[in-house]
Amino acid sequence: MADRAAFAAYCQAWERWVEAEEQLQKTPMLLKTPSGYVQQSPWLSVANKQMELMARYMAELGLTPSSRSRITIQVADAAQAVGMHL
Repeated sequence: MADRAAFAAYCQAWERWVEAEEQLQKTPMLLKTPSGYVQQSPWLSVANKQMELMARYMAELGLTPSSRSRITIQVADAAQAVGMHL
């Protein structure tokens, strides 16, 4: 399977995104540092990065409407593929 690495990477990004979202439900999105500054939760950065990666892998794997519209197949190749399965 030529897309195995991309699919595995998508699955890993999904798992990390789920974990980050679960952590965001338990902790505030904004945290106060010991010096008094307010900063966003590191889990928010993780969640956002994993969403970006998932979107990239989805496009690469043809899992979005726009990426599916760019998929083409040569008629001769399709006929040959069908013939191989008969």
